[in-house]
Amino acid sequence: MLVITSCKIANLSKEALTDIEQSEKIATQKLNEVISAQGFNVLKSKNTFEFTATDYWPGIIGNIAKIWPEKKTTIKFRHNFNTFDGTGLFLNGEKEGDLIGIQSWNYYEKSKDSEEIKKYEIEKKKKLAFGLVIYHYFLELPYRLYKAPIKRYYGQKTKKGISYDLVFASWLSEAPNPDYDQYIVWINTQTKLVDYCVYTLRENKNPITRKKYGSIAYQDYRNIDGFMVPFNMPVMLDNGVIKKDTTDKFFHQITIENFTLGRFDEKELYPISKVKKQIDTK
Repeated sequence: MLVITSCKIANLSKEALTDIEQSEKIATQKLNEVISAQGFNVLKSKNTFEFTATDYWPGIIGNIAKIWPEKKTTIKFRHNFNTFDGTGLFLNGEKEGDLIGIQSWNYYEKSKDSEEIKKYEIEKKKKLAFGLVIYHYFLELPYRLYKAPIKRYYGQKTKKGISYDLVFASWLSEAPNPDYDQYIVWINTQTKLVDYCVYTLRENKNPITRKKYGSIAYQDYRNIDGFMVPFNMPVMLDNGVIKKDTTDKFFHQITIENFTLGRFDEKELYPISKVKKQIDTK
């Protein structure tokens, strides 16, 4: 998701328009409005969610940078709300029928030909683990950022005739640091939903695909039992989803085919015994 042309760390922070206390207060209010409008109270009450999605990485760069074995991969994801725990069942390609999972930052796999759970060092399976975690995180992004200790309001901007409130969030420091990511969400002032997000990804160490920030658009929101789900999410390099007129030439794109809430017991996501649940801690 990220290609860099220099070794400098990406910085999305800027001078706030008001004093820090007031800026944080407004930012918190804006994110709280998103949480309400998107229906996170419903997601929280249901606790678990499941969706089938296709992730498409076109072109030569996409083939190099792709997370999954195939350029166009369809996966059934299962996640536990406000954690980093979940599974992915491959529905096509060379790994069709295989299951991968994260439980309290323990990575495991289960082959279609066996019931055995095999644990691996997460560093050895970093791309697959990253994929499981990042798509989970981005679907819950406003809720996650609401709890970030550093939030700033960066004023309003207009794109295609629509007014947006810009909210910055990060950890440890507002200035860039190598350990924590920065995010700027573009909140539609009419719908109170996030339409765009520009973000850094500090953990990507691939020398070819290590650009330190990218952007995602949240499109085709649909109401699923009271929770608003973006069924199409194109990802572009740098601030492409903001800067470009269209998102047609995406770096990669996640398209959801179906989404359900609370249809399975969260115990199914915890096959490894005697591992303490970490919830949303890293």
